[in-house]
Amino acid sequence: MGGLDQEHIITLFGARFCAAYPKVAQTEGGLVNDPVDRGGITKYGVSLRFLIHEGQIDVDGDGIADFDLDMDGDIDAADIRALQPIDAMYLFQRCFWNRLDCESFPRPLGEAMFDQGVNGGNVAAKKLLQRAINQILARFWNYHDRPAILRVDGVVGDLTRAALDWCLKLPAAGMVKLMDAYREEAATRYRAIVARDPAQRRFLDGWLRRARELGR
Repeated sequence: MGGLDQEHIITLFGARFCAAYPKVAQTEGGLVNDPVDRGGITKYGVSLRFLIHEGQIDVDGDGIADFDLDMDGDIDAADIRALQPIDAMYLFQRCFWNRLDCESFPRPLGEAMFDQGVNGGNVAAKKLLQRAINQILARFWNYHDRPAILRVDGVVGDLTRAALDWCLKLPAAGMVKLMDAYREEAATRYRAIVARDPAQRRFLDGWLRRARELGR
């Protein structure tokens, strides 16, 4: 992976991210150019649409976008083909793991949110969390200290954090209940995508399998 050994990769990216990333990378796969995929040509889960948006950074200050890998002045399909595994790893950490603040969530919730951020976007991953929490809150409506049902807005603020903490303290494995609800909400989101766009139906079995495996 870019000439780095595993020890240096863990030092660079952090142990928890390095443990979570391979499963997502395996699910995303290698080079795919599917005309039904709205993101365009994709490699290691990095779509052309995503790379055009996120790859314009110039960390080294050389005047060339860091992900204009062939240095021809634009980011296009050739740059997707030139991507290396460590490029995808860097993008996934910067754009999903860090922006979702996955380290701040307990295992395996942070890992599940990372997966869904990669697959559906960070706002979707956070809305799934809020919907999963609301499932639990509705189920335990008669608990006197139960927080109010959350507004599903994709903003993980103090109210969402407090409700999450409450759910995790429930007797008989609050995390288990929450993860079951998160998987269910992910599956519901996938079914809704297909309902809106039947052309996506051929992806549904794989998506539902992905939902079932979240956090496992």
